[in-house]
Amino acid sequence: MTGNPPDSACDVLIVGAGIAGLTAARALRAAGQSVLVLEKSRGFGGRAATRRWEALPVDHGAQFFTARSAEFTAQVGEWLARGICFEWSRGLHRASAQGPRPPDGDNFPRYACHEGMSSLGRDLAGPDPSFVLRETKVVSVCQSGALWEVWAEDGRIFRARALIMTPPPPQSATLLADAAPAAAAKLSAISMAPCLALAARYPRRELPWRGVQAPQHPVVSWVGHDTSKRPDLHPGATIVVIHASADFSLERFGADEKELVPQMLDAASRITGEDFSAPSSFFLQRWRYALGAEHSGPPAILFPGEAPLILAGDAIAGGKIEGAWLSGQEAARLLS
Repeated sequence: MTGNPPDSACDVLIVGAGIAGLTAARALRAAGQSVLVLEKSRGFGGRAATRRWEALPVDHGAQFFTARSAEFTAQVGEWLARGICFEWSRGLHRASAQGPRPPDGDNFPRYACHEGMSSLGRDLAGPDPSFVLRETKVVSVCQSGALWEVWAEDGRIFRARALIMTPPPPQSATLLADAAPAAAAKLSAISMAPCLALAARYPRRELPWRGVQAPQHPVVSWVGHDTSKRPDLHPGATIVVIHASADFSLERFGADEKELVPQMLDAASRITGEDFSAPSSFFLQRWRYALGAEHSGPPAILFPGEAPLILAGDAIAGGKIEGAWLSGQEAARLLS
């Protein structure tokens, strides 16, 4: 079954069409189960996100991904073979008092997508994504006998014999507070940090790095050369993506962009030695739940019963694209 009409019951209901949710859905559907995915936004992939900005694709969420496990390495090999992604960099520059320091010994591949990181979500959704109901915001979750009931903001009710929750832990915890308090408590123990992401456009210029990591800087943790992933798709332009540090993002998350943008541009200029003070245009993305803490537990958590519940997502699996994919695979395995 490739999709379910509203208000019908299916085998598995998944909340969230990020990498974890779509990976679980693909595996479950391949095993013959009927699956419905509910996604509040219009896109696929969650924070593996690409915005079409001034007719140019820009990665304003996850900037790249790596593959360490054999299982995910095999998946990346498939993506490489089909042109979904490519090896973007081996190692990244690092901020130092003397300017960006070239990679030294950290030479494992970083992968990116020429048409944007959202390519991963679109590929996982497949050629017929009718099993994903986008722009469907979940507002209530409850268990009714052997079924889960999930209510959407527009009044539709969806029912399933099993439920997989993949949103950021604070959001899932709120939805599960009454229906599954033990699961909500587990989620509430997982901390998430925000991230302010700034994309800035300049006339085309050459930059001597793909990305500069600055984990100790108080204002900016990352300066990425987005155009290096797709120079042909950014004709005449150079776009950089700047991520604020977790502390700066937390302290100033709701501040006016007139205050935030100059501070972030100044910090990026100091870190890289480039003058980023006067972009021709920019946009600021506020990711409220962006960074999860290190996690050493299983990539997905099962709460068994008459109607099983699984907690999944990158925050459950220690963050990153690979963690999200492994979490989705494990969620599907737990229901097999």
